[in-house]
Amino acid sequence: MIRKTTWALAATALTILLAGCGSGSTGPDAALGGIDPGLATEAMAPESALGETKQDTAAISEPQVIRTAYVDIRVADVGGATSQLIAAATASGGTIESQSVNSDGTSSYANVIARVPSDTLDAFVADLATFGTVISVNISAQDVTTQVVDLDARIQVLQSSIERLEVLQGQATSVADLVAVESELAGRQGELDSLVGQRAYLGQQVAMSTVTVSISPITELTSSTAPGFLAGLENGWSAFLALIAFLITSAGFLVPFIIIGAIIVVPVITILIKRKK
Repeated sequence: MIRKTTWALAATALTILLAGCGSGSTGPDAALGGIDPGLATEAMAPESALGETKQDTAAISEPQVIRTAYVDIRVADVGGATSQLIAAATASGGTIESQSVNSDGTSSYANVIARVPSDTLDAFVADLATFGTVISVNISAQDVTTQVVDLDARIQVLQSSIERLEVLQGQATSVADLVAVESELAGRQGELDSLVGQRAYLGQQVAMSTVTVSISPITELTSSTAPGFLAGLENGWSAFLALIAFLITSAGFLVPFIIIGAIIVVPVITILIKRKK
């Protein structure tokens, strides 16, 4: 009888001790009591393998570079050169992002933004010289390898975490466990979609280079006469004629005043002379 009582007390104490330990737990096991603890811990901590994944991805990743070109050319026919440029970009496997043609009443100006494959960028820019005179070329490069490696690593880790969460979802034995897993799964899926979008954008920027081409008409320079005796004689004769024209104009301007003055002054002078006599 005493032994039975002792065993009962010991069992009760052990139950209380285990209950106390369980109530103080804050790990994945406490939130997902009916699910495999090891799998729950891995699924709830997706960043645990990030460092190792980054190293593996960096080792096999090629340099990722975004190249952008700005070209200014002068052509005889702006409209024709614009059409040739669009055709050349399309033939190289590229696309036209935007194009605009403006006119000031006497001349036209065009601005074309094209997207061409990165491996054909140099050849495409070189071919622009066949359309007219290239005034300036500026090609810039931005290395985004680190960003690509980081995104690839995070995407890989999140994909693995989502797969484990989907397994946990199938193991859930209560509504609370199911809600906890689905909430975590939705958050991870949203983050994964965002990272995949960023990675796709960088991939497009690396694969296709942006080329901005400014097309302007050729400006004709005004010819000037070479200095010399004949040029000096011509300039002197022009100045003499200009002086004669000025004197004639001045005389025509003064004639009315002279006539009016004569009408007024001559009688006055005549009267004064008569008085002196």
